[in-house]
Amino acid sequence: MTIQPTNPSADAVSTEQVSRQHVNIGDYAVTDAGCELVTYGLGSCLGVALFDATAGVAGLAHVKRANPSGQQANDDAVFVDAGIRALYSEMQSQGATRQHTVAKLVGGIDTGNNTSLICTGIGERNIKQADATLAALDITVAERDVGGDAVRTVFFDGETGALTIETGCGDRYTI
Repeated sequence: MTIQPTNPSADAVSTEQVSRQHVNIGDYAVTDAGCELVTYGLGSCLGVALFDATAGVAGLAHVKRANPSGQQANDDAVFVDAGIRALYSEMQSQGATRQHTVAKLVGGIDTGNNTSLICTGIGERNIKQADATLAALDITVAERDVGGDAVRTVFFDGETGALTIETGCGDRYTI
């Protein structure tokens, strides 16, 4: 998808077009063309960004929950383990290697509260599963912005590997 300026006649508006691909919950995307990968509303879900600068390949997954207890995950990217493995497999098919791939993790908040124990700990379990899966794949976690209580949106630059985070409170920063 190409994003065009909303007011092309304005002097301050850049005429550069940004190629952007949205990543939905339980899905992932890979680019070797340097486009921006975006996912919205990371609460207890995790955004897992993988980048291999040598191969010029980047990927982003929006995984929803850790694997069900005692069960193997299928290839559904809803699950942390399966989503990361599917993302990395696709990146490998485009030239990524373990020794050059790094990860960045975002999200994993605890969406529960004192009156609702249903959601308690989901974010923490997602983070632990992501760490375990990435360790099993021998992929280093270079940066993380996890936990807390702020819902986050991620903008992942497929060319540079820079990951910009925007919170629901309006904060914006890059890791």
